[in-house]
Amino acid sequence: MGYSAIMKYAYPSTRVKAMEAKLLSSSAMKSIATAKDVGSIMSVLIQTDYNKALSEFGGIAIKHSLIDFALSKNMAERLGKLIGVTPKQNRSVLRNVTGKLELNNVKLAIEAKDRNLGYDAISSYIIDYGIYNQSAVKEAMREPSIEDMLSRFMKNSPYADIIKDAIDIYKSSKDAIETVSAIDVRYYKLLGTSINKLLQTSDRSSAILRMDIDMRNLLILIRAKKRKIAFSEVSKNLISNGNVNENALAGMYNGSEDVSTFAGSIKSFDLKEAIEQYKKNGQLIAFEIGMRNSLFAKSLSVLRCSTLSFASLLAYVYLKETEVFALRILIKSKMYGLSEEEISRLITWKIA
Repeated sequence: MGYSAIMKYAYPSTRVKAMEAKLLSSSAMKSIATAKDVGSIMSVLIQTDYNKALSEFGGIAIKHSLIDFALSKNMAERLGKLIGVTPKQNRSVLRNVTGKLELNNVKLAIEAKDRNLGYDAISSYIIDYGIYNQSAVKEAMREPSIEDMLSRFMKNSPYADIIKDAIDIYKSSKDAIETVSAIDVRYYKLLGTSINKLLQTSDRSSAILRMDIDMRNLLILIRAKKRKIAFSEVSKNLISNGNVNENALAGMYNGSEDVSTFAGSIKSFDLKEAIEQYKKNGQLIAFEIGMRNSLFAKSLSVLRCSTLSFASLLAYVYLKETEVFALRILIKSKMYGLSEEEISRLITWKIA
C-alpha cells in the first residue's frame, strides 16, 4: 500500500473503527433475542448507541409505533457521518450503495399511493436519510397522483434516470408493483456499475456487492418458486454481476421441485437452518435472515482485514444495515410467527 493510500484512508478508517465499536455486541444481541417483551428490549437498547435516537422518541417508554423511527434515525445519522469522511473519489460508489435506502423510501411511497394511503401509513418505515428523506417523501406524497409524485422525486435528483424509467413504466402499465420492480432493477444495475469500478481497486469491496446482488436475485426466485412461476417470467428481473450467473440460476431453479429443494441447491449462502424453519412454518423471511447472516459475516471479515481501504467503509454500511434489520425482526418476530427460540437460532451475531 502506497503512502498516498495510507494518508487517504487513515482518518476514515479511524472513524469507521470507532463506529464499529458502537455496533451491538454479541451479548447485547443475545439479551435482545431472549427478552420477554418489547419493553425488555428497550431496556437493553437504551444502554447502547441507540440511546440518543430512542430518547428523542420517549426513551424506555417509547411507543411501539415509534421504534422504527428511532432505529431509522440512528442508521441515517451513522451513514451520513460515514459519507462525510469518505474520500471524494470513492464517495459516489458509497452513495450508490446507500442509495438503496433512499430508493426504498420512494418504493414505499408508490405502494402507499397505489392503495390510497397517506404518509402516516408508512412514516415509521421511512429511513430519514439522503435526498428522499422523511420530509421529502411527505411533501411528494401530497401530489395528486403517482405520476405527479414521481415527477417531483425526479427533480434535481441523482437518481433522475431511475425515476424517469419508473414514470414511463407506470404510464404504460398503471401497475405499482411493476413500477417498484423497475426501480429495483435499475438500482441494482447501478450497483453493478459500481462493482466494475471497484474491481480495478478492491476485490474485497466488489465481493460484498456481489453477495448483495446474489441475495436479491435468490430472494426473487425463492418467492417465485413458492408461487410456482416459470423462470422465464421472472428472469427479466434478475441482475447480472453477482457471483451466480443467470444460466446457473436457471439450472438450479428449473431443477428443483419446490422452495426447499431450490434453497438446498444454493451453495453461496448457508441456508440449512432457514430451510428447517421454513419447513416448520412456511415463512420465507427465514431465507432473508439466513442470507443476511452470510453477508454480515463477510462484511465483518472485510472490515477487520481491510484496514486503510475503501473496503472497510463499505463493509460498515452492510453491518449497520444488517444490525437494524435484525433488530426489527427481533422486535416484530410475532408478526412473522417465529418464536424467540427460532429467531435466536436464525440470527447469528458475532461481534465481540
